[in-house]
Amino acid sequence: MMYDWMFTPDDADIAASNGYDLGVRGGEAFKTESRAIWHGKRWMKECGRTGTITAIPAIDPEPYHIIEW
Repeated sequence: MMYDWMFTPDDADIAASNGYDLGVRGGEAFKTESRAIWHGKRWMKECGRTGTITAIPAIDPEPYHIIEW
């Protein structure tokens, strides 16, 4: 199983965002939960956001097909 990270803002972050709950998903897949959380905390520090980072199962991208006419 692969893992992604999910950011949940705290009250201070929501207040700084003019009352909007701007949660974020990482959009990547990592082999372990700890790696996903590490990358999420790194993102949170770089962006100056406050809240919590949790590991969630990564979503497998849907296969796509290119059809030529």
